[in-house]
Amino acid sequence: MSYDLIFVPRGDDQSWEDALEAAAEADSDERPRAEAWNRIVAAARQVLGEVSVFEGADNYELTHEPTGVQVSYYADEVSVTVPYWYRGGDARTVVAAVHQLGAVVEAVTGLSGYDPQVELPLAEAAARPELAVAAFDEVAESFARRGISSPSNG
Repeated sequence: MSYDLIFVPRGDDQSWEDALEAAAEADSDERPRAEAWNRIVAAARQVLGEVSVFEGADNYELTHEPTGVQVSYYADEVSVTVPYWYRGGDARTVVAAVHQLGAVVEAVTGLSGYDPQVELPLAEAAARPELAVAAFDEVAESFARRGISSPSNG
């Protein structure tokens, strides 16, 4: 289970629902832009520290092991994910990092970012980080109530 940011092509007059649906239906065999990927990796290293990088036939991925943050880049879609391992101040720190990384993804890919957990475009979600932190805290509480052991409720 992870907290996700999604980046897709979106027209000015297109709703998020329509943009996400169109992205889900799109089937591109194009390779993501290497220049954009290199800039995303550089930003991830600046924001998070050392990351491991994977290059597939039609995608790129990076992982920051200490935080669990992952970025997956396909031709017309990017996702930034982080596991629900955090709560409170730790959640605030990781949320700030993924929002910062998300701003870079938008800038270098031209894709529009969306936070489906709080149902806001990335810029609006980043301006209200307490919403994301509340989602992390809620998941931690849910895990604890159900007796599920996780780093967030340990």
